Amino acid sequence: MTSIHATETVLSRVLQAHGDTCGCEGACGKGHPGGRCGKRNPRLTAAPYPPRSTDAENIAAPLEQLRPWCGPCWQQAVERVQQAAAESRREALEAAQLDLFDLTGGAAA
Repeated sequence: MTSIHATETVLSRVLQAHGDTCGCEGACGKGHPGGRCGKRNPRLTAAPYPPRSTDAENIAAPLEQLRPWCGPCWQQAVERVQQAAAESRREALEAAQLDLFDLTGGAAA
């Protein structure tokens, strides 16, 4: 695990490692020219790439997995991951329920 000196912040370490532009790389769903958002914003934040579906997972991501993000790209990327996770849960639930009913016309199980 890497340590951060008192004069450094997590964001400053991420910016040093990855540059001072949004590092989205299309996770937000937009086709960024050159593959990266490229926004230079004094309000960039450090967050994991790729984003996780829960806040707890995003907060727990190690420093090595963090990238700079602009607000719009981060929000859209998280929403996409959350929607995919919800769809996956819905599909798993539906699959698990198939055995509860005989859908071929017979009596209920």
